[in-house]
Amino acid sequence: MNLYVIGRPINHSLSPLIHNYWLKKYKKKEIYGKLDLNEKDLQNIIKKISNQEILGVNVTIPYKQKTYSLLENLNINATKSFAVNTIYRKNEKVYGENTDGKGFCEALIQETGFKFKQKKILVLGAGGASYGVVSEILQRDVNEILISNRTSTKSELLIQNFNNYSKQIKSLSWENLAPDKSIDLIINTTSVGLKEGECININLDYVSKKVIYSDLIYNPKKTETMKMFEEKGLLTQNGLGMLVNQAALSFKLWFNINLTLEDINEARKLCEKSN
Repeated sequence: MNLYVIGRPINHSLSPLIHNYWLKKYKKKEIYGKLDLNEKDLQNIIKKISNQEILGVNVTIPYKQKTYSLLENLNINATKSFAVNTIYRKNEKVYGENTDGKGFCEALIQETGFKFKQKKILVLGAGGASYGVVSEILQRDVNEILISNRTSTKSELLIQNFNNYSKQIKSLSWENLAPDKSIDLIINTTSVGLKEGECININLDYVSKKVIYSDLIYNPKKTETMKMFEEKGLLTQNGLGMLVNQAALSFKLWFNINLTLEDINEARKLCEKSN
């Protein structure tokens, strides 16, 4: 049985590089590949996992939400984020999980030493990626989460979703965005920065010198917004660590192997070389 990452487009994915490295290191016979699929093919993939023709899959854009709607058995992170990035079989049932949020938090701690307890966090964007991140952050005893999105209706939708779990989330206007020194962490979950020259319009005149800027984008390695923060002497992080850490959590679901920090760092270096 093999493993796959499924999505469209899929050619850019670094997941096979990461997983095949670990599979070889741990002497597993499985091979991890890519499948470029239509939406109508998703149900068939789930069936193949159920029939043990495929061991499991990672799900990427644009099918995370659709896969969530197709699965009966969902772990709590998938339920809270309305998205699935990992499908696996356990006790003769097919499950959906979302390892994105935990992968993000683990990477942030590894790379910056950030402590979430009682911190104030600004999340830029209210699309699919933000749900996974926010659902995990809420479990880490933060003080407050501010959501800022171009369209305020999307921000309100996200806040309404998580108000079942917490009253700590509020919206912040995207217009004239100027976070103050009370903000400890700024997370970009939008696609701004994927294209050359794109930069988030954010005023950094009032931020704390200790604020960290974390971008979920990993290609390019440094977005224009990251460069803007670094020019102010502020600490930044891209999304590569999140990618590798969420992969490690998926690997555990399939093989029940806790990958070490060394395993994670080795896979990260492989990705950096390939970029």
